[in-house]
Amino acid sequence: ALGTDVRSLERLLDGLEAPVIVASGLGPEEAAEVMSLGLEGVAVVADEERYGPGSLARHVVGYVGGGSPLAPRAVGAPRGADGLEAAWDGLLRGEGPASLALFVDGRGAPIPGLGWRKLHRVGGSPWLSLPCDIITTLDADVQAVVEEVMDRRVARGAVVVMDPWSGDVLAAASRPNFRQDRVGAYLGRTDGPLVNRVLAAYPPGSVFKPVTLAAALESGAVRLDERFTCRGTAVVSGRKIVCHARDRGGHGEVDLEEALALSCNVAFARIGRRVGQDGLREWALSFGFGRPTEVGLPGEAAGTLPAPAAEGPEPEAAFGQGGVTATPLQVARFYSTIANGGRSVRPCLVTEAVAPTGARAALGLRPGGGRVLSHFTAAAVTASLERAVREGTGVAAAVVSGVAGKTGTAETGRTGTDGAPLYHGWFAGFWPARGARFVIVVLIEDTPVGGAEAARVFGEILARLVGGG
Repeated sequence: ALGTDVRSLERLLDGLEAPVIVASGLGPEEAAEVMSLGLEGVAVVADEERYGPGSLARHVVGYVGGGSPLAPRAVGAPRGADGLEAAWDGLLRGEGPASLALFVDGRGAPIPGLGWRKLHRVGGSPWLSLPCDIITTLDADVQAVVEEVMDRRVARGAVVVMDPWSGDVLAAASRPNFRQDRVGAYLGRTDGPLVNRVLAAYPPGSVFKPVTLAAALESGAVRLDERFTCRGTAVVSGRKIVCHARDRGGHGEVDLEEALALSCNVAFARIGRRVGQDGLREWALSFGFGRPTEVGLPGEAAGTLPAPAAEGPEPEAAFGQGGVTATPLQVARFYSTIANGGRSVRPCLVTEAVAPTGARAALGLRPGGGRVLSHFTAAAVTASLERAVREGTGVAAAVVSGVAGKTGTAETGRTGTDGAPLYHGWFAGFWPARGARFVIVVLIEDTPVGGAEAARVFGEILARLVGGG
């Protein structure tokens, strides 16, 4: 049952001065087999199941390390290995000593049938000795909707739902999923089920265009009434830029709203040149790109900014290609800035800790974000995002009125089994456009469809959230 013979187990336990856990997660038959051995000092102790088959937010919650006959550990909860389990391990596990207790008779012999109990001894502050609970910002109903839609529609990817005013993360999910009590079974997988894609960096494609537009308007590099001409291709900063409208001769003359709604690469390469490569880099940094959001989860990528101009031209950065990468959480943070009228918010996932005594302590600092954009710029970008959904590339997301958002179809350089190119498909947006309740970011890895599929997933999630079903 323990994967070792009796003699090896006896040698392992010989000389121990305190109880240890040599294995965990045994089933009823395995537990009965251990008990039948009658080994002195070896007991089977019932423990609570930490994760159930229907548990939500597994990549956010994370998992704990398991016991092993060859690596015994002290009595107490196992250490967190990823996610919130790792980030808040000390609070969740309790740092104080633990012991095993049993009922004995007057001669000190164990009383059959009454079993063993695991006890934590309180010493000093309950925050340092007792296992505590943590309260998250996740909304179980929102999380359940997101995961149900992803299970049907997203083989590999991520979804984030945020409150754009507080920065509270209402839902965060990654696919493929995994079982928290069977982590070892996923270690050899090539599709990365243990990777939290919410925190992983990808080329954002055209969901980055509002970053360029906001930077251009706020810096005065362009006027709201300016127009740009797209003939399908153009040479910008010595690099050939190709627009998806090339086969029909380009988009013609477009204003800023049309450029975003139609997702015109040529127009945005020229807008980006006005801002300047170093300028775009600095604006992106001020919007939260190029550095972790500090949401409090391990493994968060910083993403990458447009290269400094001294390293050579990179006009593709203006439409989210080149060397630019971002995490879905960073994208959600920026779209929250647009949705709330120009104020930066830091994503928040944990709010407080609760001790077994009932004492509560605030954990989520929710630092007040400063204003990074004027109301005018945020409103102008919002209007462009509304138009993108109403009559541009994001029409699949228009499941209710008042949606603002943008598709992204980022090149990967990979092809499918049929030889067709694969893209990272994005949709980032919010609803309603005025007084937004939700910011939703969808990422789908390696899809032949691109942003259109992500827009449909966004639409289905939003329809469920708005409709309550």
